[in-house]
Amino acid sequence: MNILKNRFTFLAALVVLAFTPLAHAANATATAHANKGVQLSQQGAFDQAVEEFTKAIAADPKDARFYRDRGGVYLTMKRFQDAVNDFAKAVELSPKDHTGYSLRGAAQSELLQLDPALADLNKALEIKPNDPQTLERRGLVYYRQKNYQAALDDYNNALTQNPKSTLGLSRRADAYVALAQFDKALADLEAITKERPDDVSAQDRLNFVRQRIAAGEAPGGKLNGVRVATRSDLNKRRGTANARRPS
Repeated sequence: MNILKNRFTFLAALVVLAFTPLAHAANATATAHANKGVQLSQQGAFDQAVEEFTKAIAADPKDARFYRDRGGVYLTMKRFQDAVNDFAKAVELSPKDHTGYSLRGAAQSELLQLDPALADLNKALEIKPNDPQTLERRGLVYYRQKNYQAALDDYNNALTQNPKSTLGLSRRADAYVALAQFDKALADLEAITKERPDDVSAQDRLNFVRQRIAAGEAPGGKLNGVRVATRSDLNKRRGTANARRPS
């Protein structure tokens, strides 16, 4: 259930995308398939949603929204290269829309294509400055590049606009841990577990941070004779959890 809930958080954006104004007359057949694709996505029927968006594209191949929506489903399914390909087509058809660049950057980040991901996310922010979702995505790229302060700056900016974003809080907590600012990570993780008490990954990370604080933030130290987890241990745990979460 948590997996689907996390996916739905991402897929909620697809509803917005489906009603972006068109630069040309809407194709009724294509729109009907796209609307069905959105509904199926919200139900977790991702393979069927892809089929509907594919039919929408066949009916109207010049509508960038349908490529973005299908790419969003691919991203949720962790079919990252397929997502990149669809977002690239969306950018080709609608080069002044920040969304295609932002989503392509997110997919490239998952493929660890960090330099092109950063270029796309910078372009998205050039078109739509301070977009919180794009800032979160760029923050993740910086984090993966080990540029932790830059990641923190983006997360702070995004959370100023959307302070209840559990994804933003989660990623900022990672940056704080990387910078050994465990007290600040503690606050973010406590906020997440309060909002989502069934989030096992967040609870594990909260316990890790509490151990580090209790052990005087000594890497590999001991608390009551028990070895305290290191950041490497945390990353292994979080990597397992993130294998089930979209960006």
